[in-house]
Amino acid sequence: MVVIFQAYFEYPLSMNLDVIQQQPQYFPAFSFCNVGELRYDQFIDPFLNYPNANNVTSSNDTTTITRSQANYIQKFLWEQLNQNKSLEQYFFSLSPMLYQCSFNSKPCSVADFISFTEAGFGSCYTFNAQLKNTTAPIPRYAILGDTGLQLGFYAYSQQLLLCFWRLGIGMISLLHNNTQPPFMALTGMYLNPGRKYKISYTKTITNYIATPNSQCTDDVSQSIQGILSNYPSADYGYSQALCIENNLQIQTYQKCGCVSPYAWDKRSITLPGTSNIFIAPLCNITDTCYVQAANKYLTASTSSTSNNLICPKKCSNIDFPVEKSELSTPLEWQMSDIKSFVENSSVPLPANWSVVWRDYIRMNYLSINVVCETNVIDVNQQTLVYTTNTLISNIGAQAGLWLGLTVLVFAELIELLYHLLRFTFQKIRSKIQRNNSCTFPYFCTSEVPKSTCSPLVRCASAGQSFPFERTTDTRDTFCKKQTIYISNNILNGPHMVHNVAFASTCKSTSPLVWGGYVMHTTCCSTDYCNV
Repeated sequence: MVVIFQAYFEYPLSMNLDVIQQQPQYFPAFSFCNVGELRYDQFIDPFLNYPNANNVTSSNDTTTITRSQANYIQKFLWEQLNQNKSLEQYFFSLSPMLYQCSFNSKPCSVADFISFTEAGFGSCYTFNAQLKNTTAPIPRYAILGDTGLQLGFYAYSQQLLLCFWRLGIGMISLLHNNTQPPFMALTGMYLNPGRKYKISYTKTITNYIATPNSQCTDDVSQSIQGILSNYPSADYGYSQALCIENNLQIQTYQKCGCVSPYAWDKRSITLPGTSNIFIAPLCNITDTCYVQAANKYLTASTSSTSNNLICPKKCSNIDFPVEKSELSTPLEWQMSDIKSFVENSSVPLPANWSVVWRDYIRMNYLSINVVCETNVIDVNQQTLVYTTNTLISNIGAQAGLWLGLTVLVFAELIELLYHLLRFTFQKIRSKIQRNNSCTFPYFCTSEVPKSTCSPLVRCASAGQSFPFERTTDTRDTFCKKQTIYISNNILNGPHMVHNVAFASTCKSTSPLVWGGYVMHTTCCSTDYCNV
């Protein structure tokens, strides 16, 4: 019984898998960024004035950035942010990048996307996110077997600042739930130009339950409202990753008075116990305080962390596992249309464009097709092993088993005592009967006292003087049958006189006449040998 209560209050959990069909179902949100982050033609003029103002050696070349100058790029951006200046003009806008857009064979445009800023990637864009204050049919539904979302992009590699910290050209993308904020650096998937990608997805739902030993939540607390303001158009909910990043910034601000310069896109915070959203200043890159604060938070045990800075997992999670395949693109028949699109954009063309434009297109163009693979959904549901009903049932079963065993043992004990007493009584009764009866019955003409019943008694029958003597007597234990052999001085040898079956109680038999002699017998006499 104690084990049952102990198991109940440990709150053991199990995960049950179910498979359901859902049609129609929401199409997920699709987010992407140009990995180049900064547009060279928009960035170079404002930046070159910065090293000159800080006595950094520079050349008269106003079209390139030297390695020594590049070391100041991040510092330049951070100072712009600390002065509450926008960086949006330095990033790639969607219009010159989006060559093609259709959803379920219907055309879409730049207006169907919302933008957000991601540190390390600049401006990013999302299709089909859950929006605030809108009457538009968003999120859209996925249609199994339809064309899904088709996108074509041009990356403009000639405009990217790749020389000193960028490792490639292309896009980064992420398929996520419509109400889930995207984290491109954590879970994004790189896409290389010169390829047509097919991204087919399935849907998985995982539901957790909250217990004293395993917390979860779907509530958006006041403390993460600030960091959610980075997505002004989207109606996003709680995310554990978002909560952790928010708490890192809060912990850093409380310790250092500033926040991490590498998470400059999430510097809008709300301190615990307050409702005001404010923009925190960025720490200097040479200041190690923000690193120490982050390490302290990430290595702290749950018990030592303030309740306001604990990030439980999300109770209801929707994920989209993907399979990616690819083909070479573009084909020759697509070249002319892509060339016209690039030439009509606002981005300056490379100097040798007219000569090697096909090479530039192959180096920068990529296509994406996102489709629903199946309407079958995997549902993982966490449940308690011991619920209140289970506890009551187990207690009842244990109690019933215990009571049942107790009654059974008691009944068997009573039965054992009964048989023991019955056996003892029978033994005593049998002994008494043997003591109160003649050992052998005899034939006598009159009642003979029990004390005189002995093998030496001679009895005459019917007034005759011929003596008879019993020579052999066999009878069963309960005096049910008796066989008597007698002999006299007339007969030669013993002869069977009478073979009679007696009842269980003592009673006289009918008179027996043999050889002129009449004999009466009584079995199991208690006082006399009656004949």
